[in-house]
Order: sequence, then C-alpha cells, then structure tokens
Amino acid sequence: MNYIQVSELIKEKYLNPLENFEIKNLQDIRDFHEELIKVRVELKFSVGIDVMPHYRGEQNYGWDILPGIFRPSFSNEIDLSQARKIEKNGAEIFEQKVIENYGPKQLFKHSKKPYGEIWDLLFQAQHAGVKTNLIDLSTSSVMSSFFMCEPSEKHEKSDGQLWGLLVPFEFIFNETSDYGKTLFPLQNPYNLDKSFVCNVPTYINDIDERTYQFRLFRQHGRLFASSDSDIDVPLNKKEFWKNMMFRVKVPAEVKKTIFKELQEVGIDREKLMIVESEDADKMISEINIEMKKV
Repeated sequence: MNYIQVSELIKEKYLNPLENFEIKNLQDIRDFHEELIKVRVELKFSVGIDVMPHYRGEQNYGWDILPGIFRPSFSNEIDLSQARKIEKNGAEIFEQKVIENYGPKQLFKHSKKPYGEIWDLLFQAQHAGVKTNLIDLSTSSVMSSFFMCEPSEKHEKSDGQLWGLLVPFEFIFNETSDYGKTLFPLQNPYNLDKSFVCNVPTYINDIDERTYQFRLFRQHGRLFASSDSDIDVPLNKKEFWKNMMFRVKVPAEVKKTIFKELQEVGIDREKLMIVESEDADKMISEINIEMKKV
C-alpha cells in the first residue's frame, strides 16, 4: 500500500471510532492521550508504521486548522498568493523590532546551516503572535487543552474541539540526526515542496531571557510547515493528513470544568504564554499591520 492507502486504513479502523470519545474533565484529556498511544502501539505491530501523537485545542467546534496568515480577519486584507512574501516580511520586521526594543539576546539564533537561523526566527515570531504560515501543535494533550478552554467572551458559549494528529516519524524533521533523516535546517522555509512537522530543539541556557522560545518550550510545542502547493488548504483537509487526524467535541460547560482543573494543577496563561507588557503586545500588533505591505 502507498501512504494514502495506509492513511485511509488508519482513519477508518483506528481514528473514526475515537471520534465518539467523551471528554468531561481533565482526566479524560489525559486518557485521550493514552488512547492514541494504544493506537500507536497497534500500528507499529500490525501495519509497521511508527507515529507520534500531536494535539491542538481550539475554542470553537467547527473551525478548520489554518495558519495565522490564512485566518480572518488578517486574510481578508492581503493578497493570499503573496503568503510566503508576507511571512518573510513579518519575520524580518519582527527581528528588527525585537532587537531595537529588547536587544539581540532576546532572539535565539542557532548556527545550523543553511536555513537554521531563518527557522529559529520564524518559530519565535509565531510564538510571539506574528502571523506566519506555520501551525502550532503540541505533544501534550493537557497543554493543548488550555487553549481550548481559556475563557473568551466571543467563544464562552461555544463547544470546543481537541484535535489528535498521528504524525509518522519520517515526517517529523529534526534539527540534527544520526540516522540520515531529512533535517528542517536544510529546507528553505519560504520554498517548501513537502509538508512536515518541525521538532524544534530547546536550549535551556538563559531561556528565561528569551520569551518567545520559552513559550514554545512551556507548551511542548512543535510546528507544522505546509508545502507551497497546498499552503492554503486547512491541515484537516490536506491529502494524507486529513486521514491521520480527528477531533473530539468538548461541550462549553466542560471547557469551564477543565479550565478550573488546569488552574488547580498550576497550568495557566502566565505559565504557558510568559505574559509580556502592553508595549510588547503593541509591538506585535504593529508588526502584523506593517507586514502586509509587501
């Protein structure tokens, strides 16, 4: 079987039945992860494919998974055919403004060539709130559930959704490898012929001085990078990937229960987002306006 055929088998046999999984509290969020680990083991021994569960929590059931550049209202004000140029422009403005306002130590730069430093900049811009073509994922179902449950006036009464995504290991690109795997620093992030998940390394020396990398670390974050050919297609509708994922509806009242339980175990916005000053937030808002002018 080819990859598409394998993914269709996985969707039908292993993931579709889990769409009826019920989430009523934080323990169910943890059990959700355990269910996907069971699927991972079964796939390894029955199909011969090794996958790793990833998660994404969202406040409103029914949303497609799109990168920031393609989400309204930002997407309504740009030429979407220029998505890569806009992304590059935003990353460059972000670098300039962060250095001007907070100094070069705020930005982590690694020397892995030829594109490692560009990826590092994009990762940090994404976690600062700059619109990019990357999609946030997490290896933690619990951390992802916070972003599904955090109170919001707009979505307080909306059911939420928790996505589970099984990523084959050959589509998880590391920064370095001893096994000859494809590495993300070897790929130009502004010219991609394939989609993959970036396993972002964390260097913890002085990480508390680098807010944006610290956020990614705290959230157990990874980033999905789309190929140029389907950059405008939601992750949950991309060929192959749509079969490797599913979502569970979480009722609005349950969101409140889980949020309270998260607070009780010390998981809050301050822990995951490393909340910054109003000036820092204003800087990001200004970047998201200025970057549209390509």
